[in-house]
Amino acid sequence: MSNDYKNIGFIVAENAEAAQKLALEKFPQLKDGNYKLVQDEDSLDTWFSSWLWPVSVFDGINNPDNEEIKYYYPTSDLVTAPDIIFFWVARMIMAGEEYRGEEPFRNVYFTGIVRDKLGRKMSKQLGNSPDPIELMNKYGADGVRMGMLLSAPAGNDIHFDEALCEQGRNFCNKIWNAFRLVKGWEIDYLDNEMPQKNVVATYWFHNVLIQAKKEVDDLFSKYRLSEALTLIYKLFWDDFCAWYLEIVKPEFGKPVDKGTYNFTENFFEHLVKLLHPFMPFITEEIYQQIKAYLNESKSIMIDNDEDYFYHSENPNEVIIENIISNFEKVKEVITNIRNIRASKNISPKEKLTLQVNNEHNADYNEVIKKLANVEIEDVGEKSAGAVSFMVGTCEYAVPVGNLINADEEIKKMQAEIAYLEGFLKSVNAKLSNEKFVANAKPEIVENERKKKNDAEQKLASLNENIENFKR
Repeated sequence: MSNDYKNIGFIVAENAEAAQKLALEKFPQLKDGNYKLVQDEDSLDTWFSSWLWPVSVFDGINNPDNEEIKYYYPTSDLVTAPDIIFFWVARMIMAGEEYRGEEPFRNVYFTGIVRDKLGRKMSKQLGNSPDPIELMNKYGADGVRMGMLLSAPAGNDIHFDEALCEQGRNFCNKIWNAFRLVKGWEIDYLDNEMPQKNVVATYWFHNVLIQAKKEVDDLFSKYRLSEALTLIYKLFWDDFCAWYLEIVKPEFGKPVDKGTYNFTENFFEHLVKLLHPFMPFITEEIYQQIKAYLNESKSIMIDNDEDYFYHSENPNEVIIENIISNFEKVKEVITNIRNIRASKNISPKEKLTLQVNNEHNADYNEVIKKLANVEIEDVGEKSAGAVSFMVGTCEYAVPVGNLINADEEIKKMQAEIAYLEGFLKSVNAKLSNEKFVANAKPEIVENERKKKNDAEQKLASLNENIENFKR
């Protein structure tokens, strides 16, 4: 407003007539008529100006044929929250079609909305948002990113809990401690011969890495980012740290051979490359330390990893799956032995004997010996008092008669037998129901049959173990 009242205020209205009415209501002194309404010449509705963002950010309105907009428009993906689909996303598409004759992006990825523990959307007005700087100071930037991403399946809302950031920080610590472990190994540069267990482990993990990369690429192509991160998280924490490093790490005070170290450092490099989109800071730091001896200055962001994964010496997927499947059986053997120790209160330092039959694959013996602390014997018949278990079609037994209380063990096994018999009865009831077998999905029926078979095998093994204890 101008003239005698010198811009005394402003009003917002749909048209001049409505503005006149609102002005008189808000400023009664204007009734003398000595004023003028002046429309702002340099403003757009908030969302209207946002419509133009893909075009205006490259000066595409005033200079529609400049080099920048021709290069960058249209883009591939837009990442945004679902609550502004109508206000922003749809209107950008309409504006792009109007002013450029082409939509501004091909795909729209909707993130979840971060909510508090009560389910309320975080906002300044409610004051329920954590301070991101404080979170980063406490858990690290990568820790905060990691925690949030792990809990954010595509499109689902996130109920924020600070424990998520703590989980992310713990993973950062795991990565860093694993790197310190590897960099702390003394290397014997004159030793060119890898131990057999290390050969097995590197061959297995090499193929695990190839398969994981293909799965991650597939998940990225489907925008299933949280699932991709979960896969890499398990790959690093379980396969690499809990299995691979435990197999190949040298005994205390002894050096590692050159080949094992080179493989391990190489695996670490490719793992941080997989993690980099999710955890940019710690992965860049580790990458720079790995590459320091080459005096290279390039960033992990621009390093190419495709040659390793797609020009592998084992491109055959069937071979890769067989290698991984065989090692899964080895994991199962080791886990069973550890479970026997835990259930019988036998110290991990106590060396046990693992009895196997001739179906066992002896290529993995050295791995089992190290991780389970056992000696391995080929036997035709297991010893009396031995605890047995099945892995695939191969039966294993661990003699523990002189290490445990036989009466207590028999009672435990009898209780487990009672439970399994009840479970088997319920499964048989389902399978004997003609309507269930006829109407249920084939995979559900097959799963019930597998449950029956597994329960019967466990019952047979438990009954046999009891008989052995009684001898």
